[in-house]
Amino acid sequence: MENHQDNLSPDHDEVENSRAPQRRRRPPLSCTVCRKRKLKCDRSLPCGQCVRSKTTAQCVFIGAQPDPTSDQRRMSPPQLPHGGVEDQAGRKSGMFVFDSKLGPNSTSNRVSKRARSDELHELRSRLRVLENSLGKSSHLQTPETSVCDIFSEVDTANSSENVGVDDRVRFLPDSSFRGKKTKTRYFGRSHYTTTVSFFKDIGTFMRRGRCRGGAKDKEYTDMKQFKTELWSREIQEHQRDFREQPFMLNELVPRRNVADRLLQLYLDTFETTYRILHIPTFLRQYADYWANTQPTDMAFVAQLLAVMAAGSCFYVPSPGQEDRDIFQKPAMKWIMAVQSYISCTFLSPEIDFRMLQTQTLLLVARLGVASDADVAWASAGSLIRSATIMGLHRDPARFHKARPFYSELRRRLWTTIVELDLKFSLDRGAPPSVDLDECDCDPPSNWDDADLIPDMEDNPAPLSTALYTQSFYQTLLAKTLPLRYRIAKKINSLRFNLSYDDALRMGDELSRSMQHASSLFEDNSPSIALGESGRHRFAQSLHLFIVRKFLLALHRPFSLSVVRLPKCSYSRKICLEESLGILSQMELPLATENIIYPNITQLGSGMFRDETFHAAITACVELSLQANEMSMSTTSGMDGVNSSVLMSMIQSQQGVMLQAVERTADNFGRRIGPGGTGCKPFFFLNIILASVKSRVKGEDPLCNVDTASKRSVRICRAILNGLTYEEAKISVDNCPAQTSIPSGTNPAPATPRDIDPTSLLSNDFGDFTPTDLGGWFDGLDYTGPELWDWDADLSGNLPTFS
Repeated sequence: MENHQDNLSPDHDEVENSRAPQRRRRPPLSCTVCRKRKLKCDRSLPCGQCVRSKTTAQCVFIGAQPDPTSDQRRMSPPQLPHGGVEDQAGRKSGMFVFDSKLGPNSTSNRVSKRARSDELHELRSRLRVLENSLGKSSHLQTPETSVCDIFSEVDTANSSENVGVDDRVRFLPDSSFRGKKTKTRYFGRSHYTTTVSFFKDIGTFMRRGRCRGGAKDKEYTDMKQFKTELWSREIQEHQRDFREQPFMLNELVPRRNVADRLLQLYLDTFETTYRILHIPTFLRQYADYWANTQPTDMAFVAQLLAVMAAGSCFYVPSPGQEDRDIFQKPAMKWIMAVQSYISCTFLSPEIDFRMLQTQTLLLVARLGVASDADVAWASAGSLIRSATIMGLHRDPARFHKARPFYSELRRRLWTTIVELDLKFSLDRGAPPSVDLDECDCDPPSNWDDADLIPDMEDNPAPLSTALYTQSFYQTLLAKTLPLRYRIAKKINSLRFNLSYDDALRMGDELSRSMQHASSLFEDNSPSIALGESGRHRFAQSLHLFIVRKFLLALHRPFSLSVVRLPKCSYSRKICLEESLGILSQMELPLATENIIYPNITQLGSGMFRDETFHAAITACVELSLQANEMSMSTTSGMDGVNSSVLMSMIQSQQGVMLQAVERTADNFGRRIGPGGTGCKPFFFLNIILASVKSRVKGEDPLCNVDTASKRSVRICRAILNGLTYEEAKISVDNCPAQTSIPSGTNPAPATPRDIDPTSLLSNDFGDFTPTDLGGWFDGLDYTGPELWDWDADLSGNLPTFS
């Protein structure tokens, strides 16, 4: 026995000597593919690199492997006091090996434990980081701030990747990439497509027609036919009519009393925030035009037509009249005429400041009237490049021959162009076209137009930024322009690398600016003249609306990821508050209510329709999350909590949110135009609302979605046939359609605990085509067929003003 041990001892000593100089290495934290390719791994499962390279099946995380020369004592399982061996499947210690094919709970996903010295070293490092972070002063404290945020300083690159953010937020859902062959559409992270992708029921409902094969029910076929009819109405002879229409700008100007009214509507609304014109100069040219003392200036006529088109969306019919859309045809023709004028003028190599003003006015008019969507965004790119050619993005002081008058107008116009670019960035989910880091143009000054004289040599005396002037609202909004630019750029970048700490800081800064603006509005309210209250109220509502939508865009990616990142519940709270704030702002008044016009609600069917729809479905996401949380809390029980009181509070809050979304759906119905404009948000909000109500009540979502879709299509058809929204609702509800259960589904009622909480957060839009969510009613929200059948004399049908 001793000889046998002696024979073993040299080998044993050799093994010990060979192990002595080796240092224990840190266990690898990257997946095997990223380690082999030497790429940065974000440590998610599967990681982003493997998703992009389509190697998710090979994405495996392994820990440090045991040394093959280690002694038998390390390799053998630990002995229990009673002589047994510890069950490997029941061990609670060690490092997991995450395999995308096996999952984290697989028994094969265990490796050896780290050495205690490495653990102690890591714990000491984290403790030092924690102490340093706690010692720093911060003006923003939220109860949801977790240790994960503090540890982000250990590895800033890792925190910037936001490994916990939902994949549909980081990489975008498949429904953001629509179309085939020559017609495709892309929608980025801030577009409402990302939020809609969290509703699995809607995706299942929209695909059901293809899943049934030949067994398509009549209602579904009728719904598809309705969409086809609307598409054909929109594109019927569009291009031919546009090319063959002879535009004589001077002949399109309406009577003086109509032009006066529309001009004043524009000056009281858009011009308060989007400064484009020097009002005294424009009014002088306007008076000269009607006096007819000088040759007609076609550049001014083009600007006048664009101004009237923009102001037409704020027209309010007289009591008892139903002609709220009477300016739709003339406004569309004015827009087309100005567009034709600009196209013809650009044949000349000259681009002057007045042409930039005309382009900007035309863009505002197209947004207000909602004449087009994609084309208006493309035109904004042409406007930005034209402004860049003229050097509006540079400091006017660099142009030594420029007088102070024109320098200030350049600052105002450039700020307006950037504001419109940021709007398109959030609406379409694309990065801003303007790079403010390459611009050194100063923000506009808070001066009245009367203080600016074309021949003046020096700037007027500086005024307080808190003093009401004609540029007050633009200068106030311009203070947040760099911050809002960073938000739009971060949210819609190709790779989402915005950390939650940065989002909280930017959100806090934006919230404080909104509170400061609200206090200024309240402090200056006594100084507002009685006849100016409508203009100031509109400008204040517009300012708050713009800031709110940027707050929503900033917090929405984290709010949608709250299931995977519970610390983001603060973003969830902000999204709910700001969504309800937007819905409250855009709510149409009742017929018996007195309202001061112009009002921001008049843009709910045009310029701000998408923002209102997105706010409504954001509230629907919150309702669904609450329904799932209540089902889980009912199952697990609530120790130490009065369940009846808590349930009453939650039901009260849900009732408020449901009423807000229902009123928004009704408002979309009331905004549907005679040509079918506005059908898309009305249709989709109703089916999403039906899905949410089903989850709250514990009913079958798909059956209720099917019923809501048929009802919405019938209401749209009735409105197209000449009924008002209220009349259409009564007509449809008095003749209800038979509810059909989609093929392949069971009509069994669902209880809250039967609903899978992850179904809301499942990407079920992978095989969408343009005829599904993306294609339904696309395009017809902006034009109608009758807009191209021009009357011989449109001005004869316009209302008269005393």
